[in-house]
Amino acid sequence: MTGNERPGAEVPGRTTISSRALHRMAVGLVADEGHVAGRDVVVSLGDEAGSLAVSITLPAVVGGIENTSLVERGADLRAAVTRGMDALAARRVGSVSVRFEGVRRQRKRRVL
Repeated sequence: MTGNERPGAEVPGRTTISSRALHRMAVGLVADEGHVAGRDVVVSLGDEAGSLAVSITLPAVVGGIENTSLVERGADLRAAVTRGMDALAARRVGSVSVRFEGVRRQRKRRVL
């Protein structure tokens, strides 16, 4: 076996990923990257000429250790969703729209 072959690639069959699994995967990616709870994330998936169109709504987190603008956070979220959906589900993402709605305060923590 060479380094490019995957185990089981020659075994007949199919792998199916449900739309619900794709949705939950996107919510998890956004929650991790956005530092918010999954229950605070709203994700809509659609079709964009054969690619995924992802629409995200989440609260802006303020008061944490990170000192980045919302524009930078939006770019990081778009990149994380695009990379994650490709790596985990082999799905191409054509567009990602990020909307910050509401604010969540995060207290700075000190580790002793």
